[in-house]
Amino acid sequence: MNDSSDLPKLVMALEYADLASALYLAGGSDHAARLLAAGAESLLSDLARMLAPHADDDEVQALVARVALNYQSPPKMPNGYEMSRREQTAIERANELAGFSEQEVRHATAALLRSAWYQLESIGLEALIPTRLQRAVDESTISVY
Repeated sequence: MNDSSDLPKLVMALEYADLASALYLAGGSDHAARLLAAGAESLLSDLARMLAPHADDDEVQALVARVALNYQSPPKMPNGYEMSRREQTAIERANELAGFSEQEVRHATAALLRSAWYQLESIGLEALIPTRLQRAVDESTISVY
């Protein structure tokens, strides 16, 4: 694991997952949530593939533990989110133009969020799972089944 290039990717993936989860939980901006979740899942998948051969390496495990202890997810949604939620007609129109129903986009987002959660778990970073990601996975799993 290369500190200089891989840790920023991990932090970016966590932020993407956290923001996507917050949007998913709020019930708006489904396209944005899906795109952020896809980005997080892709980055975490790359990191998991890279870490897999080094799973037993003490140095890598120490680095993963250090990252887990130092990460804190952002406490609230970005400024201006409430205003954007009021503009749902534009978002619904974008969904229609893209050929997706709102429910299809939400299901795809939920699947990507669950995948990001499992990627973090598979590389031993359960402690890094943002609270909103955990809530979104719990909510989507319960509502689907």
